[in-house]
Amino acid sequence: MRNLLFASIVVFSLLANSCASSIGSGCGQTDTVPLTRADIPSVIEASDSLQTFDMEISFFGKHLNGMMLVKRQDRETVRILINSYFGMSMADFELQPDTFTVHYLLDAMDKPAVVNLFKNDFGLLLGIHLPEQFTAQKSLCSHPEELISVETVNGKYQYRINGENQDIAKIKAPGVTVEIPYDTYPRTITLKHHGIFSPTIVIKEMK
Repeated sequence: MRNLLFASIVVFSLLANSCASSIGSGCGQTDTVPLTRADIPSVIEASDSLQTFDMEISFFGKHLNGMMLVKRQDRETVRILINSYFGMSMADFELQPDTFTVHYLLDAMDKPAVVNLFKNDFGLLLGIHLPEQFTAQKSLCSHPEELISVETVNGKYQYRINGENQDIAKIKAPGVTVEIPYDTYPRTITLKHHGIFSPTIVIKEMK
């Protein structure tokens, strides 16, 4: 199948990472502040209700399309399923703050680099990748935005946040930049992985 062939190609898209440009344009004085994980808004707020998204992985002009389903099973656990539009199961993940479980993944994609990509991306989008408590650098930017920067053992994370509604506009994280334009409907999340061979993942809320 064409999707399976592309899934094999995606494995080779995870070889190189580099830094993206700064997201601190227009930001001023920096203050050091104590924060908790809950102080950083999630890009995807998992709930007890099933949420559905369109998902597309693009690499060198080829596209792998499917549907992503997200549901919170309990306070600590989120389940993510990815299916093709023809009903074929492509992936089944379970996430907790310190655990990423692969219940199923297509054989062509069941490679350590691919698993690590999904682990990092979904942890970032769900907001469970940060420590429970940490110290951050906070700057006021062009109204109403603010920039929060966090140094972790895994690298530096920067969040450009609308201070009025707490929507994230952009994230710069190790190996990936996430963009969520305010004025796009349906809401669209774009993950741009850094490096010549790295894919772009677009996630859209289903109407």
